[in-house]
Amino acid sequence: MKAWGKIERLKRERTSHPTEELDRLGWAWYEEIKDELEEKHHGDYVMIEVDSGDYFVGETPQEALQRAENAYPDKVFCLIRIGYEAAHKLK
Repeated sequence: MKAWGKIERLKRERTSHPTEELDRLGWAWYEEIKDELEEKHHGDYVMIEVDSGDYFVGETPQEALQRAENAYPDKVFCLIRIGYEAAHKLK
């Protein structure tokens, strides 16, 4: 449980948005760009910086995150798998 505490602390330090709000804003931005993204990048991942709407695409979540953190090192992002309702399936 130590990792969850660290994640929650980082969220508080990096964004003023609660998790639900971060998710809602990310999906709202995604709706604006989804046609273009789904045509060109279906199955890839997009990290969305919810305050600006800037987004970063990668073939993996790590690649998209690296691009996003290069531009916004002190932010958290909404991760979406392009063309899917969820980024990952949990068993």
